[in-house]
Formats: sequence, C-alpha cells, structure tokens
Amino acid sequence: MVPQAPSHSENDSQSMLSQTLHLIASAFRCLPSSRRLSCLLGLVLIGCLFCGSTNAGISGENIIVVVNANSQDSLTLANHYVHLREIPPANIVLLEDVPGGLRVSLNDFREKILRPVLNELNRRKLAANAQVIAYSAGFPTAVDIREHTKQLTDENQKKYQRPVASINSMTFFYRWVLSDSPDYLGWGSNFYARGRFERHFANPFAGETGEEFKAAETATNEATTADDWTQAAELWSNIADDYPTLHPLNIRAAEAFANAGDMDAALERFTLAAASGWSNRRYIEESESLQKLASTVGFDAVVDQLQDVPMKNQGPVPFSASVGWTSTGHMIPSAKGGMPYMLSCVLGVVHERGSTLQQAIDVLKRAHQADRSYPDGTVAFAKTSDVRVTTREPLYADGLAWLMSRDRDVEIFSSKLPTSNKRYIGLMLGAASFDAKNQPWSMVPGAIAENLTSLGAAFETNSQTKLTELLHAGAAISSGAVAEPYSLIPKFPTPMMHAYYAEGVSAIEAFYLTTTSPYQLLIVGDPACQPFAKAPIDFVRMEVGEPMGDKIPVNFFWQALPGNENTSPTAAIELYLQDKRIAVSRPAKKIEVKLPKNLEGALRCRAVLIGRHTTQPRITITDTLVLGNPNILPTIDVLSTDGETLRIKLACPDAERIELKHLGRVVAETSGTSGTVSLTPDQIGRGPIELEATGHIGEQGIPGKLKLIEF
Repeated sequence: MVPQAPSHSENDSQSMLSQTLHLIASAFRCLPSSRRLSCLLGLVLIGCLFCGSTNAGISGENIIVVVNANSQDSLTLANHYVHLREIPPANIVLLEDVPGGLRVSLNDFREKILRPVLNELNRRKLAANAQVIAYSAGFPTAVDIREHTKQLTDENQKKYQRPVASINSMTFFYRWVLSDSPDYLGWGSNFYARGRFERHFANPFAGETGEEFKAAETATNEATTADDWTQAAELWSNIADDYPTLHPLNIRAAEAFANAGDMDAALERFTLAAASGWSNRRYIEESESLQKLASTVGFDAVVDQLQDVPMKNQGPVPFSASVGWTSTGHMIPSAKGGMPYMLSCVLGVVHERGSTLQQAIDVLKRAHQADRSYPDGTVAFAKTSDVRVTTREPLYADGLAWLMSRDRDVEIFSSKLPTSNKRYIGLMLGAASFDAKNQPWSMVPGAIAENLTSLGAAFETNSQTKLTELLHAGAAISSGAVAEPYSLIPKFPTPMMHAYYAEGVSAIEAFYLTTTSPYQLLIVGDPACQPFAKAPIDFVRMEVGEPMGDKIPVNFFWQALPGNENTSPTAAIELYLQDKRIAVSRPAKKIEVKLPKNLEGALRCRAVLIGRHTTQPRITITDTLVLGNPNILPTIDVLSTDGETLRIKLACPDAERIELKHLGRVVAETSGTSGTVSLTPDQIGRGPIELEATGHIGEQGIPGKLKLIEF
C-alpha cells in the first residue's frame, strides 16, 4: 500500500473543494451588484480555506521521523529533534533491520527501509497527514540503482544519469520505486518544482481532456467576435469545473468572458481562480483582457489579495503529499492523473567524513531557534569561472530580481567563499573544495547554504568538501550529490530556492521547489526550519468541559490577536487528539469535540493554526488535558542514573500491568500497580528522553502524561 491519503479521503477533500468553489460562484451570481463588493472577499477567503484543507504546509504533525532502533546515535539525534519540533510519538517509526554502510542495494532499500516505513504510516492511519519523511542518523545515504539505469534507452540519460541515488530522493519518488520504474530518472520528474511563469498555461492533460484543452486554446486563438469569445470561455470553464485546483483554467475563462463583454461571468471566474490558488497580481495588471474588469465592482477586492512579484517564474506553493501534481506544477487528485511525492531528507550524517553526533545536534538546535525570526541577512551568489558556478550563473538574474523586489539584501562575490564580514541567510556556491572555518563572515540561524560539486555527499571518499562543512559553518540545511552529477542544472537547486525561502516556505520545500531532477541530491538538516514563515500569532486555550449525558466535551477556545507584517490571519484550525487529526475547522471562538464519558487518562491535544497566505504557514499549540480522575494516572519517577543505566519506578493505581513507551515504542513493562525498570542508552539513546506510561486495567488503557528526562 502506498502512503498517500486513502482514496476516499483524497476524493472527499477534492469534492469539498469543488463544491466550495461552485458555492462561491453560485453565491456570487445570486448577489445583487450592490452587495457583491462586501461579500466577494469573504468568498475568496472561504475558497482559500478549503484549498488548505487538502493538507499543505509543514509543522511537527506532518513530519515522520525514521530511526534506526539499533543505533544509539540514531536514537539520540531523534530524541533531540522530536523534542525540538514537538513531533508526536505516533509519528516516529523505528526500524530494526537497517542495512549497514553508506550504500544500500535498491532491493534492500525498498524492502527493509521504504516499504516498512510506508506500511507503518498506513497501519497507523498517518498517511493522509504525512508530508516529510526525515531519516535520523544511522542510515545509508546512497542507493545503488543500476537495476533502473540499465533500463534507460535514451542515450543522453544513459550517459549522465549515474546508477547511484540518495536515500531521501528515492523516498521522494516512492511511487516509482515501489512500482520498480526508472521514470524518476527524467530531467523533469519532479512536477512539484516550479518552472517558468508560462508553464501555468501549458496543457497538463493527455487523452480526451488534453484534446478539450487544445480545443479551448484553438477557440481562444481564433476568436474575433463576442460569440467566439463566449464559446472559448465556456470550453475553459468546463475543464475548470472538472479540475477546480487548476486555477489557470479559470484565468483563461475569465479573460475570454471579459473579451466577450460578460463582466459578471468574467469576475466569477477570476474569483474562482483566486480562491483556488492564483496569487500573481502582476499578471492580472498586465492582462489587457482582465483589465477590462477594472471598473467592475468587486474586482479590486480580489486583486488586493494577490502578490506583486516578478512573472519570470511560478511562485512558491506549499507541498501536499495527499494529492498528486501535474506537469504544470499544480495539484490534482492522484486518481485524476496527478503524481504523488513525499518530501524527504536526512537529519544528520554522523560519519568520520561527515558530522560528529554533537555537530549534528547543534545544527538542529540552531535551526529551531530561527523559526519566524525574520532575520536580516544577505543572500549571496558566487561568480567565478569554475563550471560549478557557470552552470547556474545564467539563472542568477531571476533569483536576484525576486529577492530585490522583496527588499532582500543580495550580493555577488568573485571568489569561492565570501570575503566580507557580512551575515548571510543564503549562500549559493560552486567549488570542489573550500575551507569554511575561521572566515570573517557568518551565517544567520536558519540560513540555507549549498555547493554545486560532484562529490558533496559522497562520504566514502575524502575527495572534495562535503556538504556537512556548510552545516558546521552555520547553515540549517544543505545538500550535495551522492555521485557524479555532471554539473547539470536539473540536479541542483536553482537560485529561486532563496527567493521562495524568503517568501516563507520551509527549508525542505525550498529545495524541492527548485530541483526538477533531484534523484542524486542528499539533503541534510532541519526540514521544518522557517525563518520567514508568516504564521498566525493567535492563541488557542483547551479545556475539558462538564459531562453531558454519556459524553464529555473537549473545548478549543480560539482568540484572534493583532497581527503585523510578519504574520497572517488564521484561515483554518486543525485539531488533533492523541496524535490523530480529528477535524479541520474555520476559525471559531469555540470548537467543541465530544468524547465518550468513560475515557480516562492524559489526553494530548493540539491545535494547528494555518495562515491565510500563499505558503499556508502553520503553527502548533499543544496541551495535555486529563479525563476522569487525575489520581489514577500512571506516574514515572527517576530513581537513579549513573550515566549508563536509568532506573525508573512506574506506578498506576489498580493497574494489572504498566507499559513504558519511548518514541512510541514499548521499551519496558511491569506487572501490578508498580514496578521498577532499567533502561540503557542502547535502548533509548541519550539527550532529552520523552517517556510515556500506560496503565492497563482489563481492556482499558489509561495513558499518562509525557515525562521528559535528560539522560
């Protein structure tokens, strides 16, 4: 089974979106012109809310941490990251039979790593919410894929697509890996990656729908009369109604209706486009057809919600693994032909030619401190005669233009590394070797720094500087090739990575948004780092209400707080109980969830606020509530520790047995109402250890509160 949202969930989400957008259109048509202006903006925002319900953006609830259960380093690094990012225990997958070494065979990767992880996501019903698979230390970094490269028939691919892939890229391309297909070796196999702006309007369809798209294009190109334009508009509208997330279709329909003189229909379609994801204001202002709407009541209200950014490239979009992606970079259901992916990275490479365990921990700690810090810092690009630089240099202008339009400080320097004493938030380098130690410059916490070279992630050789050197120099995340990539643009992030990062996407999204063929790229660091995220700053209070009949309410009280230029209003609230998402709601002062009255124990509660912004930023508020009698909760008490053994007393009144869990896995058990257990670093690692006890009385389990212990 593959780790996408179950088909019914995905279809329900898309159906809800389709129904919502049609509701917007119907409501708009029913309103008299005098009321359209006052209602139009609200309708657009409702549409954006339900677009968000497809589960986009990244926070701790969306990250799956994969741990080598037999590696103390892997357990320790996971302990730190889970604590820093408040990763739910259910989101941690421990594997017992991880192949050793830096390189693993394709079959062993698929059967001993990938498939077990995906099976766990489906078994735990987490697939619909998972966005990132992050491997802790203790895993191979490269996968031998010669079985797939042997199948290539294109001579250009056979020459340049070498038979070694990174572990995270093979996870990203899970659909092809599971089906044993080499198609991920194409130059543009990552449809999520952004492209040139005109890609918005390319034909993403094959078959009958593709022919319908061509017919709409032909009708548009040949239109001369109002009737011709109306016919073209209706052709575009028909396809748009079947694919409501493909907002450029509604832009085309709006332009055609405007040219036909039907301003109400044009405004309706333009409103639908904005509600389903269209965000570029400059295109609207430069479209002669859409400017015919300028005097139409309600038009400006929609335009004011769009972003004024350059039109050379598609803008950033939040990632979603619960849908698929078209060749034009837009999300549609997998059942309708979209290609699903799963973001992935490695939290740290603990190796003699990589990082020490402490260095890997320090990288994650610095990255966590950077969230929503909106730092001042320079984004800098190397300019030398090295082919590692000249490969990407023609693309510098696009990234520079976008960054400058956002008033970001930029720099081009003519050396391997900067020579100034500036603080950098982004570095794009190209050199076989360099020394990042003892430099006059520094990196701001949250910085992205990466280097295009052949062996930046080939840790089996001393040749060339490894990507980890940039992490040690202060970067939150970096990348490198696991084998010779031949300095080909599709295999590395483009300069737009820094532009999109500055817009507020997470670090991992910034990489995959700008790498069209990432199969050799090892990405290492904190995937969730988001220094520029414009998340809400609202507050949610949680409490248990008074019992009502056989139910007991758990109440979430939302309070909107004044925002600023670095925040966004709350567009939606996700609710989680015991690590399971139970609802997605529009913001409301009180949201009530009714549970069976007989439940007892500690209840982990989460409210995730999703911002009304193109990147759909997320922020999590957590609390633990107690259901029933607090005096019957199981307890965890540390008796002693000598650095090598942790002795713990477990107690729970009336319990027949007590289980102790670490990272969601049972590591010890006692019988009766109390008992003592001993744990070692080989079992639980070191660092901030989160433990949870559950007392069992018959078939009833009473969970206790998470206990944090430094070990």
